[in-house]
Amino acid sequence: MTVPRFAAPPEPEDPGGRSFLRLVSSRSVPAAPGDDDGGPGPLLVAALDDLPELPGETFVAALARETAAGARVLVYHGRRDDHRGVVLTAALVRPRGLAVMRGRAGHQRPLPALRGPLGAHENLLERTYGLQLAASSPRRAEDQLDPRDMWFWPAGKDQSPSDRDVGFGGLVDHGPLRLHCRGDQIRAVEVRALAGRDVEAVLCTRPLVQLPALVETLRGEGSIARAWAHAMAVEGLAGVTLDLACSVHRGVGLELERIAGHLVGLAAVARAIGFGAGAAELDRLQATIRDLLMRLCGSRHGHAHVRPGGVREPFGAARLADVRATLNGFRDAFARASAMMMGARSVQARLDGVGFLGGRDAAQLGLVGPAARASGLPHDLRRDLPGRLYRRHAVDVFVEYDGDCLARASLRVRETEAAVAWILGCVAEAAGAPPILVPSLAPRHLAIAAVEGARGPIVHLLETDAAGRLLDYRAQDPAMFAWEALAAAVRGGSLADVPLCGHSLDLSLLHGGAAC
Repeated sequence: MTVPRFAAPPEPEDPGGRSFLRLVSSRSVPAAPGDDDGGPGPLLVAALDDLPELPGETFVAALARETAAGARVLVYHGRRDDHRGVVLTAALVRPRGLAVMRGRAGHQRPLPALRGPLGAHENLLERTYGLQLAASSPRRAEDQLDPRDMWFWPAGKDQSPSDRDVGFGGLVDHGPLRLHCRGDQIRAVEVRALAGRDVEAVLCTRPLVQLPALVETLRGEGSIARAWAHAMAVEGLAGVTLDLACSVHRGVGLELERIAGHLVGLAAVARAIGFGAGAAELDRLQATIRDLLMRLCGSRHGHAHVRPGGVREPFGAARLADVRATLNGFRDAFARASAMMMGARSVQARLDGVGFLGGRDAAQLGLVGPAARASGLPHDLRRDLPGRLYRRHAVDVFVEYDGDCLARASLRVRETEAAVAWILGCVAEAAGAPPILVPSLAPRHLAIAAVEGARGPIVHLLETDAAGRLLDYRAQDPAMFAWEALAAAVRGGSLADVPLCGHSLDLSLLHGGAAC
């Protein structure tokens, strides 16, 4: 079942009216983010002196109350502060806009753990920032391993890696997943922590002018979304305001990136089930979109399309005509390719019911992006916190309720069609001057910017010191929520479904790319 375009939810009362939870915008006034500029929203900029720090336990208790009242945590971040412990920052999506909380956890006492939707954030706090959290809840019954229920005993040290890869010994490794199997059936799944890269620490040491090119290549897909989130945060800290036409220009690139990302996912799913004809046609269409990006900004992955202070190069009449002609031809070809794939009974039979994630499970795992919308959760920042861009040019948001691989593929098809329609409807307004020089950043300020990318929200958090230099940088990728979702989707299923479910959730099992 598909439901298009949600109306804005009613605005509830602020629970408790707590002064430490503040709504702020790029001008530090209590208004909805995005009212003052043409950005996609949300953008939050605040002076650190205006954000009192709560004690760790009080901070966690307030965060628990907010989530129980319906707020959704966008980012939950920690920063080491020498011997004084870890500074905690949480940004929450609420009906009134974006809110921020600050706290401080000491090294002496463990911080209470909330888990649930915050589990991925808390795991990162433990692994990266050395924060001690209270013992998590005991393992679920379905994760308990009974030796009598295993066909093979765990492998010994003498077993070769090639034997372990094919499942001898009852253990199979897929990226960060370790699968405990009985024959071909997955009995339990462990999600192992991979060695992380503290790339944000490197960003704080580089000149500001070098950061956009580095941010674009932090992880795989999503270069334009990451560059836009970075540009929004920097522009907010510098007090730069851009017009709506510049944001439309950026939005066209973002939606082209969304189309390409969905085509990659659909083609991977088609290959995983042996639907070679559909995969080949989707790959050809994806190349068409990548070639269009190359003509628009000089990169097939959208590098340099977005820069702080404006756009790399405004669209001229020839480029506008190129976008319209390419997308009009693409729309017809994609309609035929998607009908061929989604209308095939063999495809429907192979995808239906595989990798099921119900709405309750998706909410408990903190799932975001298309995977969440395919499980009935209407989470999309373009609708929840639209900013002036998406209020002027609204985007259709679709939701599926079956929560399986078929629902996720259907949602990708619908979002691709909606992205094409959105671009054709507003590309004529994609203008703007070349980038202006961004002035120095405001000292002792915090900026949080988020963009709804192809896989979910891309969130960038920047903090400056007393001299206006970057003190902290956090670049959050939606893949950090998807690994636990993949573990839940494949539990109890077949080993043959693991690659299919991985591609369905936009994860790469070949490289174990646990982007966080």
